[in-house]
Amino acid sequence: MQTKILKNKKEFFISPTSPFHFDGTFHKPSHFPDKLDDWETGKYWQAIRIDKKIFGLKIENKGEAQNPKIKVSVFYDKNITDKKIENIKQEIIWRFDLNADLKKFNNLAKSDKRFYPIFKKWLGMRNSSSEDLYGLLIVAVVLQNATVRRTVQMMNVLLDNYGTKLKFDCKEIFAIWLPENLGNVSEQDLRNLKIGYRAKFIKRLSQNFAEGKIDEQKLRLLDQENAKKELMKLYGVGPETARILLFEVYHQYNTFDHIAPWQQKIYSQLFYKKPFVSAEKIRDDIKKQYGKYSMLAVHYIWEDIFWRRKNEKIDWLEKEIRL
Repeated sequence: MQTKILKNKKEFFISPTSPFHFDGTFHKPSHFPDKLDDWETGKYWQAIRIDKKIFGLKIENKGEAQNPKIKVSVFYDKNITDKKIENIKQEIIWRFDLNADLKKFNNLAKSDKRFYPIFKKWLGMRNSSSEDLYGLLIVAVVLQNATVRRTVQMMNVLLDNYGTKLKFDCKEIFAIWLPENLGNVSEQDLRNLKIGYRAKFIKRLSQNFAEGKIDEQKLRLLDQENAKKELMKLYGVGPETARILLFEVYHQYNTFDHIAPWQQKIYSQLFYKKPFVSAEKIRDDIKKQYGKYSMLAVHYIWEDIFWRRKNEKIDWLEKEIRL
């Protein structure tokens, strides 16, 4: 593991589209706890790679819901160009969906008497991904067939062995390795970290990215069907993983087409207050009510229960997530 100390700093501001919910956008309590970012009310830290160079970010809320503004501090070790700063700015806007137009969704939410209090509470929240496509795929791999506790263990051991630790703004934040950094790492080396069959997925995915088999920037310009086809060219990426990526990375709000068994149990409680409702009924009811915003609507309701979990014990939820 490398350690980099970033002492230099440059700042700029971004004005997201209104309305905007800072904490709901930059902190997702449903995500498993990791060492890739940090958050406290109104402040957020993470690492970011631009053109393979690594930086530290501190993002702060400096506005209000109807007049949003965020301050970004970029921490770096040597010189940084204005062009690099602009690239970082545009990447933040993309990853956190800061230019989203949610007017139609917000109007639709008002017609939902049952869940409108949740939509109102999180008005302006964006679906977002702090990681690039490769990073999110690594996260997806360690999430496969594992409890949250096991996932955390695997992610931490991978970061400790291959990640980069950044020290900036009195924080220690990790960055995921570059794909090519695993070029000389064997599948057995990865298996020795006790990550099981996932070693093969990580090795092959890293090769795909190192060989340039996918262009993340070009993918952002494709329509949903063609983007899905390109994603599925990657090793181990099937329709379900592609669907998740289309929402998390590419901000496609209409991807509520499949429900995993563990999600089904949580959705059953959230939407029907029952222990088990068929996945087909859940999917059809949601799509009928929210149309092309189905996945975004589910995201709001899903994140809300995990925010509640921060302050109260929800027995049925604890049983399902097993952290």
